[in-house]
Amino acid sequence: MTTGQQFAKDMQKNLSIGTRTRRWSGKPPDSDMHELILKSIAHAQATLRDGGHSKTRTELVRSAFWAMCSYEKHIWNGRATPVLVAYLNDQTPWQLCNLLGQMIDAKISNVGEGERFFSQYFVRNRDQIDAWLK
Repeated sequence: MTTGQQFAKDMQKNLSIGTRTRRWSGKPPDSDMHELILKSIAHAQATLRDGGHSKTRTELVRSAFWAMCSYEKHIWNGRATPVLVAYLNDQTPWQLCNLLGQMIDAKISNVGEGERFFSQYFVRNRDQIDAWLK
């Protein structure tokens, strides 16, 4: 199992995300599951300073942090292609965890690499995105 796959599995387990979990739970204050996933990564990064985490967990959170930063900058803030932004915003929480896992496996370590990742993702998944548009 790759680091990204382990991240996705852990995140899905810790936040009780299943394949049919919807993005909007309708229960404030954490009704947006995408936001909850990103906040969980940010919180985990902040708690690394306190220590007490294993080396494996520390590396997992560090790699997820850069994936989160790239996702926030390019998708959350709408800097990527509008069609890609809409497509990724429509994904389920399960799919978002897997996408962040793919970014971890791609070794995203800054937002510039994240921009390249999303450009390649758009090209790689163009047929699927076009089908989604119809």
